[in-house]
Amino acid sequence: MKIEYRAKNTDDRLQRVVLISMACVLTSVFLCLSYSKAATWDPGDELRSYLSDNYPWEEIEISNVQVVGKIAADRPERILLEKGPLGKAVFSFIFANNDVIVVKANVRAFDWVVMSKRPFQKRHVIEDEDLYLTKMEIGKIPKNSVKEQVKILGKSLKRSVIANIPIEEDMIEMSQLVERGKSVVLLIEHNGMTVKASGKTREKSHVGMPVNAINLSSKKGVRGVLIDENTVKVEL
Repeated sequence: MKIEYRAKNTDDRLQRVVLISMACVLTSVFLCLSYSKAATWDPGDELRSYLSDNYPWEEIEISNVQVVGKIAADRPERILLEKGPLGKAVFSFIFANNDVIVVKANVRAFDWVVMSKRPFQKRHVIEDEDLYLTKMEIGKIPKNSVKEQVKILGKSLKRSVIANIPIEEDMIEMSQLVERGKSVVLLIEHNGMTVKASGKTREKSHVGMPVNAINLSSKKGVRGVLIDENTVKVEL
């Protein structure tokens, strides 16, 4: 009887072990399937796509992505900015069934900016070799910083600048500076005819601005508008 009782107890224990093992396996399979279904898209990737589509930044870094809520199998239909987008940002992911999850992340963004290679004095005329491009974090880029070198080549500085700083638009004479005594062509329009004459500027001015000049043939003073750095359209 004792032997039969012990055998029965052993069988019962084996059955319990088998049942527990099967339950563990089934639970693991269920969890794996559930995880697999939820992991068909990545919140970080969706967030990166949203930021790239909506902000004109050259480079985006996303870290420490945290999801509040259950991740659905399908991608969100809409993403709304709740806080940010830079720094500790918060977004709402909205799905087709109107479910919403909150996604938090640290977001950094970078863009190109034009920098000075060395110190320059006021009125220095900028050349390509005076500048270089670098990526800078968006939050550190001054407002109105120049992003393309070609926009300021040949233009003069309004003030002195030091080396290795972002070039800002208000540092630059955005129209070409023309010095006093510059030889120019005077365009004189009269009765439907245009006459050209040689002249010289009598003051500093900028392209697109009025300037006083002298007609070298008549020695008379004239006034007109600098239509480019070499030409004055005379006002009659």
